[in-house]
Order: sequence, then structure tokens, then C-alpha cells
Amino acid sequence: MAENDGRLTVLHLGDIAGTSRNVIEVADAKGLTWILRDVPAGRGTNPAVVMLRRLRDLIAVRSIRPRPSILHINYGVSGYYGWGRRNVVLHLHGTDVRSDLHSRILGPVVRTSIKRADVVLYSTPDMAAAVKAIRADAQWFPAPLPPVAGVRLPLPEPRRGTRIFFASRWDDSKGALQLLELASELRRDHPELELVALDWGTYAQRARNLGMRMLPHMSPDEFRAQLAAADVVIGQLAIGALGLSDLEAMAQARPLVARFTLDAEYGEPAPLFNTNTAPALELVLQILADPAAAAALGEQGRNWALKHHGADVLEAKLEDIYAKLSA
Repeated sequence: MAENDGRLTVLHLGDIAGTSRNVIEVADAKGLTWILRDVPAGRGTNPAVVMLRRLRDLIAVRSIRPRPSILHINYGVSGYYGWGRRNVVLHLHGTDVRSDLHSRILGPVVRTSIKRADVVLYSTPDMAAAVKAIRADAQWFPAPLPPVAGVRLPLPEPRRGTRIFFASRWDDSKGALQLLELASELRRDHPELELVALDWGTYAQRARNLGMRMLPHMSPDEFRAQLAAADVVIGQLAIGALGLSDLEAMAQARPLVARFTLDAEYGEPAPLFNTNTAPALELVLQILADPAAAAALGEQGRNWALKHHGADVLEAKLEDIYAKLSA
């Protein structure tokens, strides 16, 4: 991983929801040397086995020569890869702050990593208070959409105006119980609607029991096509921050029903049907009653998502962060 004509070399360790892959794709098109290296999984097997795998990988990363100019570490629990090194960017993504930070075992690793990194980034504004209590100079870095998210997929013609796509996994972190309640109300009172959902998550069986059409695991392109084909997309209803699937729906100009509480952080309202202002069922019926108005808001949402979360925009922001760090 040598210097490329005097330009910076950047090693991204780990990837969360495509965050690094999305910006690396843009950087690669520019001829920059940004490389992604996976790290061993930290869950799902015997803790001793995990520790051994992580130790071996840490030694391997420390042995890379020549050293990269910048080490960009994704996820707080992996922050120890940067301990004792210069030019380290630690990128926090959610569970590492909302859960791991408060863990008796993992918490000290996350806190130490936040303190020792040269630059600390966090992916959603709701994490700000917890992160800045440890590092006041931490920066919000929004999750980048895949570069292909800006490509508008062909829409089905004619639209029937009845296809409701529940695009989040059925977990508490996405507001699964609220999502189930909405699906139940729609199934009971509006049987003409086609309810489609992902067959994924803790409560997926309960969604299946409602008679929804459950979609199996699919490729990102297939998922994007499902979003484009929906008349209404139902996103997360829990934490008030948009996930990548919500942003992908907006990038496809689809009317999105989701909970969002962070307009002030963006400096402008997010164009979506916000359950922070009205019940989800009411918003779905509003979209179905006036599809032209919903489509207009969907177009505004597309522009907003690409402006704030476009991979090209955020790759340029990272270039600036790296340049300042290495100066």
C-alpha cells in the first residue's frame, strides 16, 4: 500500500452498511488509493475464538508495509486497531454507541478508542450527545448512499396505487411493534391494498401471520427495484433517524412514511411523511388519497437525499478530513 504519486493512501478497516464501500467506489473512480479490509466478526461464536481471530488480524494489520497514510476504522469496538498509531479516524455507527458504549466489557474499549483517535465521526445526529460527552470535537458524518442510488429506476406503468412496501427489518430498533400495528390496521380496514415486506428480523413471523407477502433475501439491485415499484414505502418508526433503506426510498423519489426528528441538524426539513407529526396510518391514507401531491413530495425527497447523503458529496468531505489530518 505505497504512496501513489505523493497522494494519501487510506486503509478502511471494516464496513458498516456499505458506508466505506460507497465512498471508496467514488474515490476509486478518481484514481485515489482507498482500500477496504474486512475485520473478523465480533459476535456469533465462542468469545475466545473471536479474541484469537482479532489478535491475529491486529498483528496482520500492524505488519502492513508501507503503512497507510490514514487508518479509517469503522465501529467503536474495533477502535483498538488504532491505539498507538497516528492519523486514525474512528467512525461510530450506532449500536457501538447506543449499546456497546454502556457494556461492562465493551464499553472501556469504545471509550478508550474514542479518546485516542485523531478524528471521531458519528453517523447519525442522535448519537451526538453521547459521543461529544467523551470527544467534544467529534463530527457528524452522514451515511452515504451507494453511487447507483442516484440512478432512477424505471417505474411500473400504470401504477395501481395500492402497493405498500414495509422496507425495514422487523426488529425493535426499527419500531417493529408500531410497524406491526400499522400493518394490522391496513389489513383489517383496507383489504384491497397489497402489503409487501422483508422476511427478516425478530418479528418477521408475526408479520407473516398477518398475511403480508414476505420477500426473501435479495440483492441490493433487487431491493432498489422493490422500492421503485412501491406506491408507499414504510420506513423505520423508532429512533427518529433515517436508515439507508429509508434514504434509498427517497433517492427513488418514493413517498416515504418514517419517523424523523433531526431537521435542525440538516438545516432544512426532510421531505417525507413524518410520523413525528401525524399517525402512520393517517399518512399512508393521505398518500393514497392524493398521489400527485405525494409524488411531488417524493421528488423533493430525492433531491434532499442526494444533496445530504450522495456518495460523491461525502467522499469529497472525507478527502478534506484526511488532508487536514495528514497536513
